[in-house]
Amino acid sequence: MAAPIDVHTDSSCTKATYAGIVGRPNDTLQDPTNLIFPQEFHNAAAGKGICSCIHPLGFKNGETAVYFSAAEIASLNEEVRFTLVGKFQLGHPKMDLVRSFFDSLNFIGQWKLGLIDGRHLLIQLSMEEDYARLFAKQAVSIAGVTMKIQKWTSDFDPTKESPVVSVWFKLPGLPLPYFKLNALFNIGRALGTPLKVDAPTFNKARPALARIQVERDITLLEIKRIWIGYDEEGFWQDITAEQKPFYCQHYKMFGHTNEKCYRLTPLQKNSL
Repeated sequence: MAAPIDVHTDSSCTKATYAGIVGRPNDTLQDPTNLIFPQEFHNAAAGKGICSCIHPLGFKNGETAVYFSAAEIASLNEEVRFTLVGKFQLGHPKMDLVRSFFDSLNFIGQWKLGLIDGRHLLIQLSMEEDYARLFAKQAVSIAGVTMKIQKWTSDFDPTKESPVVSVWFKLPGLPLPYFKLNALFNIGRALGTPLKVDAPTFNKARPALARIQVERDITLLEIKRIWIGYDEEGFWQDITAEQKPFYCQHYKMFGHTNEKCYRLTPLQKNSL
């Protein structure tokens, strides 16, 4: 069983706390030797030494700016790319119940929980397999309370919902040779980030239909078919999304489309 990097907080708390973010007091993250900035950072900032991670301050439109290169930003994002958000509709259960639930999932790698607010839980994972398995669930029940699984992004806003969700796609009539995992993975990449296939597809027990679950931005144009093969020979494969959730790009929320948004089309409400 992977060792969790746990969260310790009052279960009645509805706001993010320091303890909820960094873990329990005996966590290595709270070791003073790890929390203090090294002297070499200060020396480099004062011009007394060289440290590649210390940059000179700049200005943007007359105001102070801290600049990072695109490669550095990509590296920072890479370290937290296996992060998800759990969303409770009315509020989270007691945190000891939440911890017990995550412990029961038997993740391969380490995991860490942090409260964003009373309804949102930050789930930081260290392994892609754990990330894919949890995100594929779409929603879980903890102590009788439903928690939706959402993708975390660097611009995450708890008042909005990310349009990137896990979607099951049907591939009717897919030729049997393409039921191999490596082939299905490449087909799934045309739709988004492949997460998994279902058991009948893996076992080739339903050769008339393959199913693959993919992480996809549902605001993108719908893909109804893809070409499989090479230039001279191949076939068009029909693609059908099993779920077509309504998403409003104005409110950044699920439940209705732009066409049904009362704010964008106020007359729509009066006509119903």
